[in-house]
Amino acid sequence: MRTIKILCIACTLLLLAGACKTKAPVEEAIILDENSVSAFAMQIEQSVLNGNPDTYNQAFDKAYLKSLIRDNSIVNSSLDADFGQQFFESNFHAGDEAIALVDNGGDFKFVRYYLNAEDSSHHIVFRTYNDFILNFFDYVVDTLGGSLVIKDGFIYNSGNLFSDNIRENVLLNVLYKTNPEGITSILSQIKNLSDQGKSSEALQLLNEHETELKDLSYYWQLYIANLYKTCPKTQYIDSINALKDRGLDQRTLLLHQLMFNLNEGRTEACEGTINQLIEFTGDDPIFLLIFGKTNFYAKNYETALGCYETANQYLPPLWDLWYGQLECYHAMHNTEGFNQCLETAKQNYGMTEEELSKVRRKFQ
Repeated sequence: MRTIKILCIACTLLLLAGACKTKAPVEEAIILDENSVSAFAMQIEQSVLNGNPDTYNQAFDKAYLKSLIRDNSIVNSSLDADFGQQFFESNFHAGDEAIALVDNGGDFKFVRYYLNAEDSSHHIVFRTYNDFILNFFDYVVDTLGGSLVIKDGFIYNSGNLFSDNIRENVLLNVLYKTNPEGITSILSQIKNLSDQGKSSEALQLLNEHETELKDLSYYWQLYIANLYKTCPKTQYIDSINALKDRGLDQRTLLLHQLMFNLNEGRTEACEGTINQLIEFTGDDPIFLLIFGKTNFYAKNYETALGCYETANQYLPPLWDLWYGQLECYHAMHNTEGFNQCLETAKQNYGMTEEELSKVRRKFQ
């Protein structure tokens, strides 16, 4: 009887073990391909457009990014302190920033997926737009614990990796706090000169301190801004291109060229720059808006209007796009087109007759 009892207990345990095994959730492996990565990107885009920042804010592999920036001894030691951790966490508000941009009349869009042929990494490219200023974020996507995450990426306007931006942000904030007389003092001097319109003096300081500052993206942002204010317009593009030999990425240089060509109404150069950028960013209807504005500055009003009208089919109701069409109709003395375009603001922006009258008076 004792043997039978032991066998019964053993069978019962086996049955319970089998039941537990069948009830355990089976985690499906994520297939990392164009479909899954693109769906991940579109989920981020939609959450931003819906006013929810969390999906984008939480999309990053923070542990991995933290491990990358620990190669800097100052940053590494600061991460063990509360203030260093706060500086680190401040870099993960991309969702809030994108929503603020959209709420201010801008746009946020997933524009491209691609597989890097060199290392087989999966990339997604987001674009931001506000007041004729573009930026692109080229992120690397991988898996982590059954989810997709952003591991790192390249930011066009700053010209460096996202991890480099984090490291630099933490480093400069720590130095402002612990060593305000060091390189942060030099950067503050340059920024103050630039703000005061003393760009030649700012550029001189930038050149004098290139050795100790050249690894900072903030240095190059100050450099390009002051170069634009001091360099003759006929030499600006050559001066920008020359920065490639000093370590700046071609994608960043193209973005700055595009903004220059736009503001100067250089239509052929603008078109050429857009075509070069598309090789990296993928095609994007926002380029039609940029090219339209360039043509408007060049007084090619019909071409500008055609660009706006085409862009209008693919972009959300952007204020700049609507206002650009009004400018073209007014310049072409097309009263009917102007009035019809003006009326669309009632539906697109909820504008009242009184508000439309104020807009109309600006063109009188």
